[in-house]
Amino acid sequence: MKNYSQSPRYSPIPVRGHSDLYSVKNDRPDQIHSSRTIDQAQHQRKKLYKKSPSGSRSPSPPTDYHKSSCVPSSHNDDEYVYTTRQSLQTTIEPKQSIMSKAQTRENSKVSNTSSSSTFKPSNPGDPNVAYIPDLPLENDQNQELENMIRQCLKVKHKQEVIDIKCNTQLGVGIVRLKNKEEKDHLINVLRRIILDTKVDTIIKFSSDLELVSYVVIESTNSNDLPTPEDVAHRWVHLYKTHHPLACEQLSVQFPNIFRIVTNSLDELIKAMSVKEFAISGQLATVYFRADCCFFEELPRNASLDRLRQAINYQLSQKSISKASLYIQYNKETANAVVLTSNRARMWAAFDSINLDGKVIMKKSRLACRLLLRPVPKILSVSLIQNHKFFDNTVVNAIKKDDRLILELSDKNVYEKCVEQGALRVGEQVMHMEVYTFSSNPEDSEIDAENWYETEMCDHKPNIMPFITNPQHPIFRLKWSAPAFLEHFRRYTNVDRASVGSEYDRYGIDFNTKRHLLRMTVMLNTIGVVWKGSYSLAEREIKLKQNRLKTIVYDHRSKLQRGMTASLSSATKSPYSSTLIEVVNDDCLYVYQQLIAQKRRPVLLNMANADSPGGGYRSGDGAQEETLFRRSDYFRSLDIGLDRGQPTDRFYCNSNCELEPLSERQRMYPMDTFGAIYTSGLTVFRQNEETGYAFMKEPLADLCSIAMAAYRDPKVDNNNCLTSKFSVGTRKKIENIFAIAHHHKHDCLILSAFGCGAFKNPPKHIAAIFKSVAEQYAGFFKSIYFAIIDDHNAGQQLNPQGNYRPFKQLLDGKEFKPIEHKMQDMMIGP
Repeated sequence: MKNYSQSPRYSPIPVRGHSDLYSVKNDRPDQIHSSRTIDQAQHQRKKLYKKSPSGSRSPSPPTDYHKSSCVPSSHNDDEYVYTTRQSLQTTIEPKQSIMSKAQTRENSKVSNTSSSSTFKPSNPGDPNVAYIPDLPLENDQNQELENMIRQCLKVKHKQEVIDIKCNTQLGVGIVRLKNKEEKDHLINVLRRIILDTKVDTIIKFSSDLELVSYVVIESTNSNDLPTPEDVAHRWVHLYKTHHPLACEQLSVQFPNIFRIVTNSLDELIKAMSVKEFAISGQLATVYFRADCCFFEELPRNASLDRLRQAINYQLSQKSISKASLYIQYNKETANAVVLTSNRARMWAAFDSINLDGKVIMKKSRLACRLLLRPVPKILSVSLIQNHKFFDNTVVNAIKKDDRLILELSDKNVYEKCVEQGALRVGEQVMHMEVYTFSSNPEDSEIDAENWYETEMCDHKPNIMPFITNPQHPIFRLKWSAPAFLEHFRRYTNVDRASVGSEYDRYGIDFNTKRHLLRMTVMLNTIGVVWKGSYSLAEREIKLKQNRLKTIVYDHRSKLQRGMTASLSSATKSPYSSTLIEVVNDDCLYVYQQLIAQKRRPVLLNMANADSPGGGYRSGDGAQEETLFRRSDYFRSLDIGLDRGQPTDRFYCNSNCELEPLSERQRMYPMDTFGAIYTSGLTVFRQNEETGYAFMKEPLADLCSIAMAAYRDPKVDNNNCLTSKFSVGTRKKIENIFAIAHHHKHDCLILSAFGCGAFKNPPKHIAAIFKSVAEQYAGFFKSIYFAIIDDHNAGQQLNPQGNYRPFKQLLDGKEFKPIEHKMQDMMIGP
């Protein structure tokens, strides 16, 4: 019995009347040609006719062979190359495609539609009948083809026939002969004829016929699908036919499509009047005598509509009926299946499609890829791939972290593996499943379909449920800044009056949606830190494996031991003056510029006193949260999220000593005037306006001082801090300057301390900074205030924003050390 399973992988797609082509990008995707193929075709013809074919009815080809119409063949199938330059030009002619030519003929006076009344097939096994399994696609006129074939056989090959019937809708023909001897001569001696050398039209004869149709079930849910036995039984019952030669599920990746093989033309033609039926409560559509092909590894921007448009374009059609062209696209696997029947079968003349300039080749079958997980490090790949269960069918193995991707050469073994779902190797048991993009998230970008408009909407803004599941795909999906920006801008509302009153289609308000999007950034950032690298423009960029150093300061901490000095002795300052600049720019960008100038800056993190990173876990949008999303800062402040990448943590005691931070000592809540100094940070993302795009080169060894401003401090009628909070704020700022000087930084990057969500008045805070800057004149070369007005600007306490008050009071100020010192005057630390 014949094997009706799919052909081996990478075998060429049958192209009726044309050989496989090498795809070359041209002005149009369907304009594909190959001079190499043409040369091979001409060479094969020369080779083919060195000897005269045997048999009186098949004379040697004339000297003007290329002008002749019907040339016999006695060589094997593999020696034939069917494509000529002229036939290729006919196939891909831009002005009038094969599809449009067919339509022109349909409008001609000669009309020969195929039906059971005009087509008289014979029963399978008729001793005097031969079949034409593949009629030329370029001609859809039954009678015209019948006359051409009859004339060619009679005139060129002295082959008499009783009758010839063609059915161009199914693409098959029947030849009735006088006796078995005539049939044997046609099939075994003549075998094929060239009907028209101008377009290289080949007619091939066969003793039997194999008709492949496809049944597509509407539902793709495997739990709702019938079995192949159910489909075969329904076919027999509905169409009153013999049992199909074969009925099988096309692929585990497309379980709703069934491949049915029959051999009776009579039964198939009668069945064609019913193309839809119900089975097991599901709707089914039949594509009779259809061609099937696959596309693998489609680009991430592929879609069902784009695939259909590409095929329509190749056939110069605005729209091909879905009854003739069926496409199913599986985005998880990045694969697609295409079924073409009726006149859409002319698409068989093309062996690829073009999507955005990328040529995607057709495949006759899908690769059989398995995913095994988790694979322990102690197990060797060779031990797994040589397991007897795979029956020596493993042709490729790729190890990625704790996952192993196996490609098998045998579909039956592959489906057996998928059905079993698990594999034991020694003492280790692993999951065994179909490999998809979601199985290997590193190959897939975060987008609407796999996250933003699907799973993300099922969660609350909180990273912690994901932290407990480090195998979640969100940690390994590739980052797409444009995709993030597209969604973030959609839910960014500048109208404060409507904040919280707008909802998306899932009933999630816009504010929550923004928090979910920022949560997504943080999860991706954590994934990058865990992995130790990220990809940008096909380049893997590794993070510097710094061991962070974190120092906690509180009211008991002393930076250095005191000393006694005369009042007249001057406190030496390292710089002749301190220049202040106020810039409307990103603080990390300013830091990067200073590093490029060989400076040693330190950055102020306007921290939350009670929670490390403020609301970074839930996607808040202030400065500290943004720093966390753009770097590995969480490793320093959020104890417990190091995951094998610990930071050295110390406490500065009253003896000016650094002692390791014990488990009993807590970093939070921070002391009122305390701070946390961190060195060795790595920044690798740009700001929110870029979609948190990755940096071309990470910024390593960044230093930061975390200090918390007062939250909702009392203010007087002049929008100034009351005395308690004014004095306390000055002490906080002094400590920032003192710690920075102690760690030998030559410049500070500050901001509008507490002037956003914490509601400190910007004019008063700027004045306090000015006072402390005067005190520390000469201790720093420069001080930068990087201030960007965000959603917290324009409130009652900062109607002009925060940047403008600081700019007016501080920008361009240059403070020089005071030379004449007075008693009770504070200078420097």
